[in-house]
Amino acid sequence: MRWRKQIQQRQESGVVEGAFSGWKVILHVDRTREAGFRRLLQSGGAKVLRGHSVHLFKEATHLFYDFNKLKPDDTGINMADAAAQNVHCLKTEYIADYLMQESPPPFEKYHLPGAAAFDKSEGPEPDLSQKRKAPAEKNKLKRPRVQ
Repeated sequence: MRWRKQIQQRQESGVVEGAFSGWKVILHVDRTREAGFRRLLQSGGAKVLRGHSVHLFKEATHLFYDFNKLKPDDTGINMADAAAQNVHCLKTEYIADYLMQESPPPFEKYHLPGAAAFDKSEGPEPDLSQKRKAPAEKNKLKRPRVQ
């Protein structure tokens, strides 16, 4: 609803922009989900670039990579090369949180391993072979399962 109101206000002032205007995105996600991400980003004003070669890193602003859906041997992208070109290398969850949260979420929460060159303030890269654990304070609260 927030985005609809912002876009409506922009249109009334003569500016036609979407939630993702100015983004040039490289997607590296499971093929079954790629079309959905592509439609969402394009409808929000992003330009989705075809492929993921090194020369595209110079043009891209964001790279979204879905580790959960890709096969372990399907790395295909050198995150350090992308990060060196100032591309924000992020988990796909960033897209939903960007739309849903009141202000844009910090990139640091969504950075991908191997993209630490872009943000030197990050700690050591997490090991992808281990399961992610929630912070201790979050483990105390149980959320009901929605059915």
